[in-house]
Amino acid sequence: MRTDIRRIEYHHHLGRTGLVLLALAVSILVMGGPEHAGAAQLRSANTITMQCPGAQCPFTPPNANESGAAADVASRINIERAQTPRNYFYNGINTPLAALVPAGTPAQQTAQAAAEWQAGNNTLADYGGPEPAGYQYTTGGNAAFSGNSDGIDDVLMHSYGHALAILSAAPTELAIGAACSSGGTLYITELFYNVDQPSWQAGQARFNAELSENNAYTQSGGTTTTVTDSEGTYPAQNTLPQQPIAAGNNAPYATGVNWSCNGPQYPAGAAPTSPLPAPVTTIASSGDGQGYYLANAAGAISIHGDASFRGAANGLALSGPIVHMQTTADGGGYWMVGSDGGVFNYGDARMEGSLPGLGVQVSNVVGLVPTADGDGYWMAGADGGVFAFGDAGYLGSLPGLGLHVNNVVGVVPTADGKGYWMVGSDGGVFALGDAGYLGSLPGLGLHVNNVVGIIPTPDNAGYWLVGSDGGVFAFGDAGYVGSLPGLGIHVNNVVAIAIPPSGSGYWLAGSDGGVYALGVPFFGSD
Repeated sequence: MRTDIRRIEYHHHLGRTGLVLLALAVSILVMGGPEHAGAAQLRSANTITMQCPGAQCPFTPPNANESGAAADVASRINIERAQTPRNYFYNGINTPLAALVPAGTPAQQTAQAAAEWQAGNNTLADYGGPEPAGYQYTTGGNAAFSGNSDGIDDVLMHSYGHALAILSAAPTELAIGAACSSGGTLYITELFYNVDQPSWQAGQARFNAELSENNAYTQSGGTTTTVTDSEGTYPAQNTLPQQPIAAGNNAPYATGVNWSCNGPQYPAGAAPTSPLPAPVTTIASSGDGQGYYLANAAGAISIHGDASFRGAANGLALSGPIVHMQTTADGGGYWMVGSDGGVFNYGDARMEGSLPGLGVQVSNVVGLVPTADGDGYWMAGADGGVFAFGDAGYLGSLPGLGLHVNNVVGVVPTADGKGYWMVGSDGGVFALGDAGYLGSLPGLGLHVNNVVGIIPTPDNAGYWLVGSDGGVFAFGDAGYVGSLPGLGIHVNNVVAIAIPPSGSGYWLAGSDGGVYALGVPFFGSD
């Protein structure tokens, strides 16, 4: 994207005083955007004047995304200011942080109305006054547009004039307006005020006095840098650092979030994802059964009900898709495992090793089951091979029993962690350790090839099998509370089953993020 910088001087008309006051105002036009293609110019043809509050102030309270963007822009401004060891206004004093004026106040209404005008007209424009009551000294103002708050900060801090307004110690308060155009472009108006000055003249006099004492900028690294204004229109005393941008594109998540008109954007794996992109591969109950997690092949997680987000693997370079998720006994964490045997642990889930960490290369892992104390776990492959980690004891495998299969699709532990069941896509069940064999589909004379999961009852005296069509088969003391075919629902994308600790029913998850609750509360789908 090509960026074209333009600087404008404009005149403030302060109400009835009749004074014509010169202040610095800068705006920025980013070339190549869908709404501004070919609109480059070196001087602004647009200046907004309005009296806020009042009939001349087209103010609408910002929506949640606009408010979030405004707050994040303010946070980034103060990050930039906080890293400034010395500035061009207060000699040798760190730049104080500027407080964001409260929402709904005249200053904030003014900035918001100016941003809304820009968004509504898809055009950048400078605010030309008058100033709201109580804000006599305006130290500067910026206008910009971008796709998100990170882009706003980045483009402003790479512009001499904009950085001049942002890094100045003159303002004590900051009003920010944020508005989204119909096309999703974020427009920002920044107005900087010093409420401690009784008049514009008093503030400007102090500004000029301090400016004369500061004709160089000392960077945090100790070097002195002079920045020459390419237009040659500003005094040499106005010097700014050729600094690393603390909160711009060099650190897009400097505040932990990056707001756009579509909502907050988080670093990969740092926040839940909703809606969860397909394919969803697994579902797991929260600790108390009042919620559940969904995870997709990329390791992204969505949370529902009271499920607590602890982290996710999306954004990492995965060697295999995530195939299974398992919560800890107390619900304070979870593991995810990839088809390559890579393990990702979050919250109080312990890392006890992985297959890649052992130099074992596979691509057929189907699940991970923890021991009772969570200090170990087993992994099972599609061939029924089992790998034990931590305090997990080796309890046998299908190849070890001389059984040769390649259709194992799930593995679940017994409550005491001394055994496990495996299930094949044909509904065959294999019980190892103290896991009790309670039946299988081939044992009932049923011939299928679409079983995708198994889950035991809380007392380990039964288990459910689920098929990709949402058909459910109950064995032992597992209670049958329905199936999707029984409800007249016809799908073929069910991928997993989960139950709450009570075992009163079950959730079925589809690869599209759909969740079906049978005998249990429904907490939402993706």
